[in-house]
Amino acid sequence: MISGQRRRAASIFVALLAVACGGQGDSAAPPVRIEPFASVPSPPSRSPHLILLKDGAACVVDTYWYRVICTHPDGESVTFGQEGRGPGEFVFPDALLRAPAGAIGVVDISLNRLSVFARSGELVTSTSDLPNQFDGGRRKAMGETMAGSYHRYRPNGGSSLLDWVNVDVDAATGRVVWARAFPPEADVVRCSTPGWEEDRQLGMGYEDGSGDVLFVTCRGEFLVWYADRDASQPAATVRTTYVERYPTDEEVAFQLRGLQSAPWRSAISEEEIRSRPKPWYGPRVMDDRRRFLAVSHWNGLDHVTPRHSYIDVFRLVDGGPEYALTLQVTDKVVGMDVLGDTLAVLVVRDVGGVVPERRVDWYDISTVDHAVNDARKESVTEP
Repeated sequence: MISGQRRRAASIFVALLAVACGGQGDSAAPPVRIEPFASVPSPPSRSPHLILLKDGAACVVDTYWYRVICTHPDGESVTFGQEGRGPGEFVFPDALLRAPAGAIGVVDISLNRLSVFARSGELVTSTSDLPNQFDGGRRKAMGETMAGSYHRYRPNGGSSLLDWVNVDVDAATGRVVWARAFPPEADVVRCSTPGWEEDRQLGMGYEDGSGDVLFVTCRGEFLVWYADRDASQPAATVRTTYVERYPTDEEVAFQLRGLQSAPWRSAISEEEIRSRPKPWYGPRVMDDRRRFLAVSHWNGLDHVTPRHSYIDVFRLVDGGPEYALTLQVTDKVVGMDVLGDTLAVLVVRDVGGVVPERRVDWYDISTVDHAVNDARKESVTEP
């Protein structure tokens, strides 16, 4: 008799073999459903950031109490930080980074400051003078440098243009040691999505520190990969699982109410909202094994809380990103991280109240990863 674990592994193998044989983004290949092995409550917050630590703990930001909470799957937690501008205090804690020796880096985008805390919660170091509004989400891990991005204005005749600049920053001084504003998407890829801005710049590039960089373009239709982040042209452009979708009547009405209640008058019309395809990808991450994960079928409206989320997994190989499979997890994923064989997701769940519940769920993806390898070997050896 086959055990439940072996039966689940066998079903995963069959699904992945269909992916391997059917080719990238084959819509006939079903998502691989996985179940969490642990789940803990997470506080209300305006931040979607989450990082995994080597001991299995997941850290999230509590923006309402100006603190960071790191919780182990067994429920044990450590909390640090408070409101203020002094050492170890926050005004707007945002990005979280996995620092050396099990430490946690916290970027405060209001103070332009990086604070590094020991796993026990004590402040270790603090670095001010980061680039203004520095976003540290390009790479989850930091060492002597950290990868991020920021917006920079440059003169353009009598006005100015806003550039999105990808940077590496010295973690000890805050000094920028590498920077590049990448070209408009239209210079490197042809989007088929209607109404896409032709002058839209390649924005936040994801990387693992190996020297290459990956961009999501055209509302998620393509991945653009630079094998060398200083190269003039990308090395590969890969189509994703993208499906063109448009806002529902309910979603249009919700967005219109938001625009009408805003303190400024928006030039966006109802017709523009209806005719603009939805972005395909939401939260995304590059992990320590050169896997790129992105939440597909994305809906950015806070009140929309689906019962499941779908996560596309790509592998970075010599030729660029290669689609591997799609995972199905429980609830709406708003943030995630992957470290080794563990996937942690920050989710919101509709529990029937005014405010959705937030939780952190942990998944073991070791079986999935091994099944991907086995399925691809099987597809190669078949006559």
